[in-house]
Amino acid sequence: MRKVTILNLSLLLIMFLLIFGVMSCKKLDDVNSLGGFSVAASKTSCSIGDTIVFSINQNADVILFYSGKPGFNVNNRNRNSGVGTDILNFQTSLSQASTKNNGDTILLKISNNLKSYDSIGVANATWTDITSLAKWPSVTTTGFVRSGAIDISGFNNFDSVYIAFQVVGKQNPLTAQRKWQIQGFTLSNSLPDGTFTPLFAPVFTSIPNPATDTLPSFVNVGWTQVNMYFWQHPINYYATNYGTWNVGDYGYSASNSPIVLNNKACNLSGVVLATNYPVTFDPSNVKNTPNNEGWLISSPVNLNLVRRDFPTLELKDEVRTPAKGFRYVSSNGTFATYSLVIDSTFKSGQTYDMGFVAQNRNVNQSNEVVKHISIKIN
Repeated sequence: MRKVTILNLSLLLIMFLLIFGVMSCKKLDDVNSLGGFSVAASKTSCSIGDTIVFSINQNADVILFYSGKPGFNVNNRNRNSGVGTDILNFQTSLSQASTKNNGDTILLKISNNLKSYDSIGVANATWTDITSLAKWPSVTTTGFVRSGAIDISGFNNFDSVYIAFQVVGKQNPLTAQRKWQIQGFTLSNSLPDGTFTPLFAPVFTSIPNPATDTLPSFVNVGWTQVNMYFWQHPINYYATNYGTWNVGDYGYSASNSPIVLNNKACNLSGVVLATNYPVTFDPSNVKNTPNNEGWLISSPVNLNLVRRDFPTLELKDEVRTPAKGFRYVSSNGTFATYSLVIDSTFKSGQTYDMGFVAQNRNVNQSNEVVKHISIKIN
């Protein structure tokens, strides 16, 4: 009797799985067509302070509005690259400097073929010296010196480039070597249409923000140090070491460094890691220090990267939440209206390609329609 019961239960389980499989394979309903979606404007020529009313004839799961201003162009919603002007900025400070250590220097270089973040990779890479394009502190300078805007657009024909600071310190029985610091490092790509893209930045998930887009980001540069004279700087487990930039070796930062000395994360040279700017090359303050050559190298960067344009407003989301100015009508062939005030952020004498994107979608399908309306601002 028990065997029969177990058999029956097994058959029921098999039948359940078959029925569930059939149900799970059922095709989802096709998303509704947007073939008839259209938008009409109450006027196509207006002045600052006027209001334009856009009439939308058909419902959609999502309706997006693009104003046509820089950063909000419907034609660029899927754009991720563009050739523009690439500007590098940073600040440098110099200490422990005198006329006795004139052999000590810092160089700014770019490469497109660095194969590895180690002495072999650095030595075998082809580096272009662009030190002369920047402003640097002198022996008598105190504080940080701004580099000025350094145009490196001439390198945007490569898939990616590496930017590096190379410090050279010469052994000198009369004085200590020079100490260098870098901060405020930023790189941007500006297109002729006004699009501004910070190149060392988090993943772009929002519209441009002038207050934050121009801020330096230590973490997103992905700095790596390479000590070309590692063999002559053994780690002292009882003191802070010198002779290399205070950032991690390739793949390691303060959060995951395998070397911890005196309860502090260090790089392979035993130098305590920085977690923010400024970053420092400290050769020690001792005279007759052995020769130093330390490289501070960025992660690879695509100089043609462009942040895609985002909607000015999501007029309607999938749960019918309306944006400001959006109103449901549902009469006389009109589904909804959107009232746009032409404020001072628009410029007189320009014509804006305003775009409406309607989307219907489910997990398997997506329909999208784009409607353009040209609006001239008098």
